[in-house]
Amino acid sequence: MVAMTALPASADLSQKFGRASSKKMKVASSHLLPPADYKGQWWTSPDNCEYSRAGRPGETVWYLIINTAHSKCKSHLVQSVYKDAY
Repeated sequence: MVAMTALPASADLSQKFGRASSKKMKVASSHLLPPADYKGQWWTSPDNCEYSRAGRPGETVWYLIINTAHSKCKSHLVQSVYKDAY
């Protein structure tokens, strides 16, 4: 029989497994992106497309919320990512 232990829900896994990436960050700017200090989970861009925040720790990628999208919405907006992605 093998005993398994779970990490606490708030555990910082980077201490156990290392950072998601040691690469440098890229930061983008666009009129569609929220201000750099925006902390919300959701963002409505100036063209009325709704996005949800995601990304590895330190990254910010905005993914389109499909059920409110229209044909001119971009599928995702990249605000800041490690150089090994996008």
